[in-house]
Amino acid sequence: MKRRLYLILLLAAVTFSTLAQNVGEAFYIYRNDGEFNAFFRDEVQSIDYSYEDADGNTYDEIVTQIVTTADSVYRIPIAAIDSLSFVQPETVFQSNVIQMEQKGLSAYLQAVNGMTLLFNASIPQSLQPKIGDILLSTDFGSSLLPDGFVGKVVSTQIQAGTFRVECEMVSDIFAIFEQLVSIEQIRDRNNSAPGLHRISDEWISSRNPINFNLGYSHPLSDGQASLSGSIDGSYIATVAYNITRKEQHITLRFNHDWQYGAHLNFKSDAGFGTLKGPVASLPAIRFPAVAPVFKFQVSGVPFAKGEGNLELDFSLNSPVHSYLTEVAYHNGHFSGGTNELPVQGANNPSIDAAFSLNGSLQIGYMVDFWLGIDIFGSLFKLGTGLDFYIGPKLTGDFSMKLGTGSPVNYYSTYKDSKLGLSLVTIDYEFFGEAALAGHTTPRGMFCDGTIQTPLYHEWYILPEFSELSVEKDADNKKATISTTPTRDILVPLNVGMGLYDKDGNLISTKYETQKYKRENEGYRISQTFTSLETNKDYTAKPMIKILGGEVPALPTETFKLEGETTCPDANHPHMIDLGLPSGTKWACCNVGASAPEGYGNYYAWGETQPKSVYNWDTYQWGYYDYDGDYSHLVNIGSDIAGTQYDAATANWGAPWRMPSSTQIQELLNSCTSTWTTLNGVNGCKFTGPNGGTIFLPAAGYRGFVGLSDLGSWGFYWFSSLNESAPDYAYCLGFISGYANLGNDNRYCGLSVRPVR
Repeated sequence: MKRRLYLILLLAAVTFSTLAQNVGEAFYIYRNDGEFNAFFRDEVQSIDYSYEDADGNTYDEIVTQIVTTADSVYRIPIAAIDSLSFVQPETVFQSNVIQMEQKGLSAYLQAVNGMTLLFNASIPQSLQPKIGDILLSTDFGSSLLPDGFVGKVVSTQIQAGTFRVECEMVSDIFAIFEQLVSIEQIRDRNNSAPGLHRISDEWISSRNPINFNLGYSHPLSDGQASLSGSIDGSYIATVAYNITRKEQHITLRFNHDWQYGAHLNFKSDAGFGTLKGPVASLPAIRFPAVAPVFKFQVSGVPFAKGEGNLELDFSLNSPVHSYLTEVAYHNGHFSGGTNELPVQGANNPSIDAAFSLNGSLQIGYMVDFWLGIDIFGSLFKLGTGLDFYIGPKLTGDFSMKLGTGSPVNYYSTYKDSKLGLSLVTIDYEFFGEAALAGHTTPRGMFCDGTIQTPLYHEWYILPEFSELSVEKDADNKKATISTTPTRDILVPLNVGMGLYDKDGNLISTKYETQKYKRENEGYRISQTFTSLETNKDYTAKPMIKILGGEVPALPTETFKLEGETTCPDANHPHMIDLGLPSGTKWACCNVGASAPEGYGNYYAWGETQPKSVYNWDTYQWGYYDYDGDYSHLVNIGSDIAGTQYDAATANWGAPWRMPSSTQIQELLNSCTSTWTTLNGVNGCKFTGPNGGTIFLPAAGYRGFVGLSDLGSWGFYWFSSLNESAPDYAYCLGFISGYANLGNDNRYCGLSVRPVR
């Protein structure tokens, strides 16, 4: 089946150029995935086939049909193509639909009052509407029905020389149509140029011109504002639709070109609010020709808005910009987008501007494109719109009082003050809206965005800085702080680094020799501060010199130099930062000790109080008979860190806890261990990557025979149970020249060194 379909499509591609005048002027591609494609033959440049799908995957057979037009490329999966037709399908009305113009009813119509139609009593009986008929009028030039009419007949009677027909509204389009399939160009009915004509063996469509001229002046109490300009454009719009009870698919392809010109002269010493010009609308376009129930209309309005102290004289003439906008409706869902197309010979706009600014200014023109069903005024309306806000935009904020307020507040308040200039900016909003019987639903926004040319730049008053990098050297008691300034600024500035103490007092500042002006030039701030104290908090901040003053900036970085001393003072315990990858901090002394060299208390695993005898008989959580039967042991968990069984948490409170096996292993892997003596006590000193140290005394252990190995061994519980032998729990053991993981009987009394 797919091979035959491919041959049919290939035949269509071969005969496309040779039989262009002998087949229909359009062709229709029906798809089984719910999508629908239709093209005018004369807009198609080529039809090709590919072994690659839309995602770039390659197959052994042809999988994609590629239709190339002047403004886009359409990749249609072969597997999704159901059938192809060169003949426009017939528009099928429901059997009870009466087209008033074609049937001759309009000639007898005398008056219209809402949903009531009054016909001349002479109307032939064969033409008289019957209850259940649906009357349809699409003569939008009629004085009686300028917005058309559709209504279902609910009663008829002859009254006072008239034939009176009462109707009710019809809100379901499928009560009118059984099938409506076509592709058409949207054209201005007042445009007499031919829709298609031949130039050098190429068929092109004549463009519909759009022109908006604007001029506005407004006297102000403190000045004068005047605005003039023009927006010239043209468009080719194509709409394809496949409307049946099963599928409702409408696609609008809109190719539009724009060229802008504007001149603004404005003087003001105060805010001038928003200036608006008159709304201009082009004539509404109705389609399809056989039953014009759809409406397309273009309208627009100029605007200017600003505030502050401003004197501006601005002239702009832009090159041509071409865009392709596609909007699709499929079974209740909208999608779409806008892309800028390349234009041959495009160049930069010509600009002549002189200004001084303290505030903001936006000028331009809003162009609205609307497509949908609007044949009964506010009684029934369903459509989608696309708004373009076109024009230059100038922003700035220089109303700053220097030297007042906090320097930190100054930077936070004014660091984003800037002057920005966008010569050509197009903001777009794509929305849908509906109304039924006078009830209007809120406008639904599907997508919005900005189409901005590269002709935009902005300058800030103050630079921004990247995250600070701090390189610490505890041995030499120095730190090197680095950052990179970003953003272009209006005036070159001296930048550097400042160092503050924990109370916010400025200790020292150092500045770069070269001033900073713009980013992406390899500029970096790097300053070294010496003679720093260990275990003291410092805060580094970028610094800016401006108008003779120093301004601290953001971000900030707080750091501390960790020396060889384990604690900054005698108020133990302390949380020692060893610079471990996990960020774990170790306590400076054992639970029950008042100094780093103190032995502290001894605890059985899972117990939180010391005792005088340590054996299975005194163990709080059961006993083990060495016969392989663990049933006498209470299961208090495989990891007791932070629980009620944790001696560190129970005695010191959360978040102190016993170390886990992972934290013990990190201590061994990331630190160097040294057997040493502190205040006459033997033990092991662990030195972390950042120079921080902790001292673990060799406190021995308590068991059946009392205290053992004091001064020669150190044993420290951690929170993990040996699940393969649950009478044991894991611990850290060390002796002179050796430190590693081990395990011991749970009843034994070992030391506990907390972490957090």
